[in-house]
Amino acid sequence: MKRLLLSAVCIIFLTMPAVLHAQEKALLGKSNFALKLDYIVFTDSIFDSPLAEDDGVYVGIEGYGKISPNLYIGGEIGQGTNVDILGDEIDFFPVELNLKYAIETASNFVVDFGAGVSYSYTEVSHQGFFGPIETIDDWVWGGQLFGDLTYKINWFSIGLNAKYQFTEDFKDADAGLSNWRAGIQIGAVF
Repeated sequence: MKRLLLSAVCIIFLTMPAVLHAQEKALLGKSNFALKLDYIVFTDSIFDSPLAEDDGVYVGIEGYGKISPNLYIGGEIGQGTNVDILGDEIDFFPVELNLKYAIETASNFVVDFGAGVSYSYTEVSHQGFFGPIETIDDWVWGGQLFGDLTYKINWFSIGLNAKYQFTEDFKDADAGLSNWRAGIQIGAVF
């Protein structure tokens, strides 16, 4: 009986690291959410003019759920805006569906990278000197490639993010709102 008990205890101690390691595999939890504050720059050649303001601020919310130990599916919604002193304004509202892969690089540090599709509402307003405000708006398809570096402290997370998003052109204009974004994020891991 003592031999059986000793064997059972040994088996438990030998398999415990494997069980704990399997639990750690969900690097960003079963689900995770973050609030992003980014710098956004629109890359279309229409913004090459010295008078055109091509950068601004982006605020977004993202959420992801685990579909395998390192693979997550989720999305992001947000708003990017730039305001030019000459009266030009861009409002950009992306709705994204993404897939990302996470890797632990050091204790509590997780790097993830991914890609996805987007459908974005865009509105561009232009006011010439003493003229009326001209506005064009459209829903445009696009896609994105991105990467994040996240530091986890229990359920809290903080990190850096970078993304390049490409979009199709407006329906009545030869310009798109492809952009890159970089910034910080804070969130929760469950």
